[in-house]
Amino acid sequence: MKILILSHSIFLLVACGGIQNSQYFEYLSTTEEAPLCLDNYSYAATVRVTGTAEFYKRGIVPLTQINSTTDEIELENLTLGDPLQEALPIRFAEVVVYNSQNKVVQCGRTDNLGFLKATDTTSDLLIPATPDTYSIQVLSRSYLTFNSVPSKPEFLFNAAVKKDKYTHQLYTLKQNSFSNGVDEVTVSLTAYARQTESSEVDGGAFNILNDLYTTYSYINSSTGTIDTQCLNTRINVYWKAGFNPFQYYYPDADPSTLGSNSYYHHDGDKGLYITGGSLGNTSIVNTDHFDDYVIIHELGHFIEDHCGQLITPGGKHFMTSRIEPQLAWSEGWANYIAGQVMYSNLAEINPEFEARMSQAGFGASDLKWSFLSTTWGFSDSQLNVGNGTGIMFDLRKPGNNPDTWQDGLYEGFAIDKVDPTRYPGEGHFREGAISRGLFKLSNHCDDTCVSALDTPVSFETVWQAVDKLTGVGQSTVKFKSSHNVIENIKTAVTSPVWISDFQNIANSETLHLHSDNAFISGGAYKWVPYGAQVVSQAGTCTIPFHIEPRIDDPVLAGSNSDQRYSNHFILIDLAALPSMNTISVSFQKQTGTDTEFDLLLFEEGYLFNMDYTCSSFDVNDNCTTSWVPSRTTTSDVVRSDRTANTTSKRITNLQSLDTTKKYLLNIRAYTPGKSISSTTYYSYEIQHSLTDTGLGSYLCL
Repeated sequence: MKILILSHSIFLLVACGGIQNSQYFEYLSTTEEAPLCLDNYSYAATVRVTGTAEFYKRGIVPLTQINSTTDEIELENLTLGDPLQEALPIRFAEVVVYNSQNKVVQCGRTDNLGFLKATDTTSDLLIPATPDTYSIQVLSRSYLTFNSVPSKPEFLFNAAVKKDKYTHQLYTLKQNSFSNGVDEVTVSLTAYARQTESSEVDGGAFNILNDLYTTYSYINSSTGTIDTQCLNTRINVYWKAGFNPFQYYYPDADPSTLGSNSYYHHDGDKGLYITGGSLGNTSIVNTDHFDDYVIIHELGHFIEDHCGQLITPGGKHFMTSRIEPQLAWSEGWANYIAGQVMYSNLAEINPEFEARMSQAGFGASDLKWSFLSTTWGFSDSQLNVGNGTGIMFDLRKPGNNPDTWQDGLYEGFAIDKVDPTRYPGEGHFREGAISRGLFKLSNHCDDTCVSALDTPVSFETVWQAVDKLTGVGQSTVKFKSSHNVIENIKTAVTSPVWISDFQNIANSETLHLHSDNAFISGGAYKWVPYGAQVVSQAGTCTIPFHIEPRIDDPVLAGSNSDQRYSNHFILIDLAALPSMNTISVSFQKQTGTDTEFDLLLFEEGYLFNMDYTCSSFDVNDNCTTSWVPSRTTTSDVVRSDRTANTTSKRITNLQSLDTTKKYLLNIRAYTPGKSISSTTYYSYEIQHSLTDTGLGSYLCL
């Protein structure tokens, strides 16, 4: 099972000449990455090297429209445009100095302002007082220890942006300068954002490195004394202008058929793959090297994988539908940390954004970054190019009135719109709702966020709810969702306590909590929180179970069974239920359409068993024929009962399963191709027994 954690970019299949497929045989042999330059060389007589390293990136262009109801300016989209007027410093990157014999004579680093310094980032960069021509180089690599917070264990920022996964070449800015052995040597190194100024568009590599450093710096300063040494793991990023990293994943495919996208390779080399375009093209296709949100989003997956627990089936997510809750959580987390870092550190990432928003007519409350944004193509006044487009949504928008897709296949569709009154809890199945909810809990932004009179939930508290030390990243958590995380946040918040502001934000994004009794209506559970654990009880449950089947998802063909309504997911801990060998569930219609139900018992790390099959897929995993209803199971289903035309279901032989593992009982309405009334609901009871035929005790929340 291969898992790619994808960005939100839309696939635009535009073919033109340029780089062809990435096949291993393009390289006669692979080469190793150049070793780190960490030594501080001492000489009897020295000459100082001074200078700066900086990079340009493309800036954001806000596109506006007039609201027909309020007659006010509103944001329509965010696209890429001209490079920033002022270059940004290349911070804490590796510096290497070679003599004319290509021998390393000094190592160093840039400092926070991009000045060339010794390895300690404060002392002068010194070379031998020997007349020679020296090559002063700044590399797209960083190795830096964070130790600025008292009582916090030191951790590393260890990252490299490479041209490809075969040669492992770094991007290098270099200047050859002659030293007479007496006078100071001064250099100025610049990476550019236009291909007319740099064929490699090397500003992209250093922008990626800057996003990574900014994120780690934010985590360092925002997690108190928490041990974050989980971040020590090396971050390898692969990016090349004009190259689509999907060609690594599908090496035998025709490159012109591949969508251009960025991803985190969760079950592979743990690398970040950032798209630089496709087939040599960077101007009218999807690129992400200047899409800071996408870069940090993919880094968010890396962080959760190393500092938490990345339990996700991977897969497609378009923020139009309720999806698998583990996938929704993983994507929601990555969106949140990207938005949070950019909201809190915009000056380090895009210092001209506020000015451009102000010039577009927006007031002070709209100048800070609060967006999910991905672009493709760009406009450029100097190159006379006007191809920029993209999609964005404002994390501050109300969940019941969010932004809509501005372009692509889902243009005009609401981005994970929720209905707190009709569908409590559905936000835990919607990536967009999770992203908005966490962002609003963490910030003062407007009337949808935490009130200016109250203190937002700290990033430190969110981190603790997620990480492997105290949060859902602990190995004991086998099935997780945003419900677990927000329950953890609610428990951990101490100053202020879980106040009405927080409760209102969670409810407005339908991130309702089991601890609030939010899912009890008419004396019954209308919904069961994902992964809720049941216990044995001698008599019937005090609060019975109801389930409300709904028609299959009308937007994403093949995604089928509604994860929020047609499915309940209940945690079964066999070690805590030693007298259980059989589970029986009986169903009773209360109102609506006659519906059949199934039982599927998933093991840890499962992929959701779909109720449709397709006979043919393209390289992007799109069905090229048609989806056909299929009442089958997969290898991740260890026990099941999918028998047709019965009102009760039973799975047996549970004691032969591994009791050291936990399992997820999926109680599912069988809905493929069915027309189901929106008023349909059933009650059901769960019983267990040591025998294959007996009913025995009840399982209750």
